[in-house]
Amino acid sequence: MKSRNVLLTFGIIGVVFSSQPFAAGWVNKNIAQGTSPGANYYASMLVDHEFGDKNYQAYLCRENDRTDGLTNVGKAIVRKGQPLSTAVCYIPWDRKEYKRTENFDLFNAGGFKWVWPNDNTGPLGGYQSYFTGGWNYDIHLDSYAFGPTRIGDPIFACLDGRTATVGKLIYTQVGSDLVGRCYVPMGGREHVVLYPNYAKLVSGPPKP
Repeated sequence: MKSRNVLLTFGIIGVVFSSQPFAAGWVNKNIAQGTSPGANYYASMLVDHEFGDKNYQAYLCRENDRTDGLTNVGKAIVRKGQPLSTAVCYIPWDRKEYKRTENFDLFNAGGFKWVWPNDNTGPLGGYQSYFTGGWNYDIHLDSYAFGPTRIGDPIFACLDGRTATVGKLIYTQVGSDLVGRCYVPMGGREHVVLYPNYAKLVSGPPKP
């Protein structure tokens, strides 16, 4: 019953989905646009009300100016009605929130949806199948995160079930299990959200 309440809450504060053909990729925020999903340089708005604030929308962002092969992923916030070039990127890392106003990209997720813990619509009948490799439609954001302990870990996108804040999802091996942790930037800090209190971003339904 608790997770049902979470779903109803997000229906109110603006989690979105897209049925556009899947063609994920990154685009520099200074040339990104969000009005024509099929156009070049499109970036996907993922949450319509950032943290319940109806004046802002949330996107995914990543650093694009590193020369050491590393990068990091976070959330970008844009005031409604403003061009995406005005976006601000917030990176969660090492318990802190790092703010960027330049040198980052925005993400085009193509056809996507957020999958919640009690969603039984997946091909294998549930949320957990998205985390065990049973459904090959996870949206993979990047192969590197910032910092020596994170090198080589794939990064996915997640959504905090308490605040509707977009973040990055990273898995670590704990015994025989893969444990996912959702890292979200908020209020100057990096917050860690544990399963089942987050949603995961996946591509649209598989082709027949």
